[in-house]
Amino acid sequence: MSNSPSSAVAPDFATSTVAKPERMLDGFPWISAIVLYTLSWGLSLLRPNTLYWDDWTIYFNMPADNGLKYLEIMGRAPWGGLVEYALLHLGQWAVCVVTFIVFFSVAVFLFGIISELPFLVDSQLRLTTLLFLVTPVNHARIATTVFDYSSSYFLFFLGWLVLVRYKSVKSFVLAWVVLFLSLKTHSLLFFILLPLLHFVWLNKTQLVNSRRLNLLHLQVFVIAVMPMIYLIMRNLFWPPIEAYEDYQKPTSAGLMTGIWPILIGLFAGLIVMIRIRRKKFVHQGLVIFVIGFLITALALFPYFVAEFYVGYAGRPAYITVFEFRADWRSRHQLLMPLGLALSVVGLNELFKGKRNKNIFAGFIIVLSVALNMFWGSQYFLQSHKQEQLVELFKSTKGNLVVASVGDSTLRFNGRENDFRGYELDGFMTLAGIPTERPGCEALPNGSVLNLKSDKPYLSALVSRDLGLYFDVTPCIEVLAQNG
Repeated sequence: MSNSPSSAVAPDFATSTVAKPERMLDGFPWISAIVLYTLSWGLSLLRPNTLYWDDWTIYFNMPADNGLKYLEIMGRAPWGGLVEYALLHLGQWAVCVVTFIVFFSVAVFLFGIISELPFLVDSQLRLTTLLFLVTPVNHARIATTVFDYSSSYFLFFLGWLVLVRYKSVKSFVLAWVVLFLSLKTHSLLFFILLPLLHFVWLNKTQLVNSRRLNLLHLQVFVIAVMPMIYLIMRNLFWPPIEAYEDYQKPTSAGLMTGIWPILIGLFAGLIVMIRIRRKKFVHQGLVIFVIGFLITALALFPYFVAEFYVGYAGRPAYITVFEFRADWRSRHQLLMPLGLALSVVGLNELFKGKRNKNIFAGFIIVLSVALNMFWGSQYFLQSHKQEQLVELFKSTKGNLVVASVGDSTLRFNGRENDFRGYELDGFMTLAGIPTERPGCEALPNGSVLNLKSDKPYLSALVSRDLGLYFDVTPCIEVLAQNG
């Protein structure tokens, strides 16, 4: 299959016309992958012992097994959180370091997986892998409480790799078990469709031509029913407590939001397949883009269905997925990198022109690394900010009574997340002051604290001194202004 813009897609993808690497990792872009990945995500290693977001309510001043109990009440699988629990005995830093290793390892697994796809040439395999590594999504991975998603991601791609690269019955059983264990992150109940379709495609000749049921048919069946088996076991053995029964529950409005991108992708795919069957010209880049779009739609489907992405300030849910100020919602982007990477590779093929250069893909990689470095620097500054905020709270001890706290320095918070109440409780506990913040109406003799800074962002990043101070307004003034 040629890389040129005039290349047509062959009607049958059963046999690749491109020589694939003899060994699974032959051709893996080790140097560029390590450099770009470290630039994108390496800042997380500079402050590995920092608590973020829900870490403050799950791990701060809590017993080591509190994370396991938290997952249990949510109805997560009993093996969820075990690795995290073991790592925390080494220290908070261990979770951070292993998270960094996990996502690079997944890219290695992916390279072995997609090398089995006949419509990608070697240069596209490498480009897809690099884009997968640096796609600027899921920055919430920096929080320890999100590590359970990261370990599921690792297991999923490891199971997928074993499923499509090895042919023995033992390897199939191993792949099935690993994939099943990955389902502790429930969005993977939908994403399991990808390794299933990949397995069917690789074995389609035997599946279709066989006149009787055989082992391959049984293997396809047990993969297909895997999500059902997990859900039945969850309902019987580890259901959530009543307070979490509606968490992740599908809604009709969410279903409509999630189904439209899939229908659009399927319609485009149907047109492509019809043209291929009729032996009409179909650009290779278009095929790759449609596949990438469909995978992205499938990756977002469970989050749309459960309404984890809804419209904010009049903006549709599709826009909020890509908002710069994502707060901690970026954890819902866990499954997006593969689809986005293939989409960019497809567009890159369409935009190459006669010069046959990867200008578009190169631009996306540079932009992605730049965004990752910027957002990574925000989390780096947030780590320092939390320590400096504790010192500020200490300075209020005995001088004033805190009625409420506001923050006007969100530029120093990763993806501009807001501090939750339990985070402020943690900071104030470390400062040795009362954590109650009842508001001015309940505490008219108190004061409203608004965290501010006049320090430019780059200056704060270089000096690591954020120039934080409290703008103090007595509650008497606030109540008077409010009538």
